[in-house]
Amino acid sequence: MSAVNRRLLALDHDIAQRRSPRVVLFLRAERAVVLARLGETTRARTEIASLRAEPGAREYPSLEPWLLLGEGLADFYADLAGSARERVRRALVQARSTRSTRALPLAAAWLAHLEFHVREDIRAVEALVLALNTAQADHHGARSRLCLVLAGMLHYAGAEERAQPWYSQARVHAQAEGDGAALSSIMYNMALLRVVDVRLTAAFGAHTDAAALRRAMLGTESSIFLDRSVSTRALSHHPPMQQAQLLVLAGQPAEALALYDAYTAQAVAEGLTSCEALFLADQAWCLIQLGRGSQALDRARVADSALPAATEPEDRAIAHAMLAQVHARLGLQDLADRHTRLAMQDHQRYRQRADTLLALLDHADLPPPGQV
Repeated sequence: MSAVNRRLLALDHDIAQRRSPRVVLFLRAERAVVLARLGETTRARTEIASLRAEPGAREYPSLEPWLLLGEGLADFYADLAGSARERVRRALVQARSTRSTRALPLAAAWLAHLEFHVREDIRAVEALVLALNTAQADHHGARSRLCLVLAGMLHYAGAEERAQPWYSQARVHAQAEGDGAALSSIMYNMALLRVVDVRLTAAFGAHTDAAALRRAMLGTESSIFLDRSVSTRALSHHPPMQQAQLLVLAGQPAEALALYDAYTAQAVAEGLTSCEALFLADQAWCLIQLGRGSQALDRARVADSALPAATEPEDRAIAHAMLAQVHARLGLQDLADRHTRLAMQDHQRYRQRADTLLALLDHADLPPPGQV
């Protein structure tokens, strides 16, 4: 039986066994949060609406942070919606005002995740420290999430070796709670950031790191397998986009193009609009490799027009680097040079963010992962 099923079954069992209406309300709210994280957004929202309609719900103000958190995560896992961050921020405010000791660190950990997602790194570290300072030793849900966020920050900044103990600690807490959704999230985030690493190395390093490429491929395959085993539908079209990018680097353009054709529209609908230019640039390169130059130029032009929506400097840098290669192969050297110049500028912006993020984390004076 999967970890997720164990977690949901435990909640269902507790709900069935409890006689206190108050306790049942809070257990149902916690279950709604888990459903949202699994991508079961309709079920989560239905449960939250039902809880809000309960006659006795207004008697318990500390229920509201849980409901806001569930709504925020349903928004996030549906399509990375911008409304998610505001709902989670409101959940944190409500948790503080109602002195909800379990909701507060969990909301803080998730707010750290969402602030980091939109590049608000100072706020992300502040929320992370709040979660660290308020999560009780047995609050595995909050501790798993905060450890994962910290691991992701370090990994993004190019310090995967420092990130690994935090990934491991996140896994310890997720396993202690039987939370397969958290285990899936750990694997997904690690795989995603390894794809970013190997792509940046290929674009701006001396050569593609073959060992890192194999490791990234294995990580992405493991992420997809774990998602299936724990029955999570959250952001389910994202991992094929990771696989497609790695196939581009592995020199398998037909296979990469097939994945892009099959999954790009759904992945963009799930919130990857900012990555669309990168996906299109990859497709243009694949078409070049397959001898379809006219189609490659058309796809490159669409990729160029999509670049204003690309918010992440690393994605922009990689997309420009790919478009430089495409235009060079087509004999359009002026355009190739333009994209090379822009790629270097965006890569520098990424490095500046990474260096600043590491400095923020070092200044925060965080405890060793084994103490969290």
